[in-house]
Amino acid sequence: MNDFSEQEKDSFYKAVYSRRDVRSNFTSEPIDEQVLTRILKAAHHAPSVGFSQPWN
Repeated sequence: MNDFSEQEKDSFYKAVYSRRDVRSNFTSEPIDEQVLTRILKAAHHAPSVGFSQPWN
């Protein structure tokens, strides 16, 4: 198992505890292409349940 630093652990818990439903805050403003690319690359590396890969 990976050993995570205290800073990594704190960052994880901060993200979990600050997570909220933000669907009502969507705007029609376009997203910068570089930002969108970075988000999609990160999502690509996220685990899928049972490695199901429903997109394939």
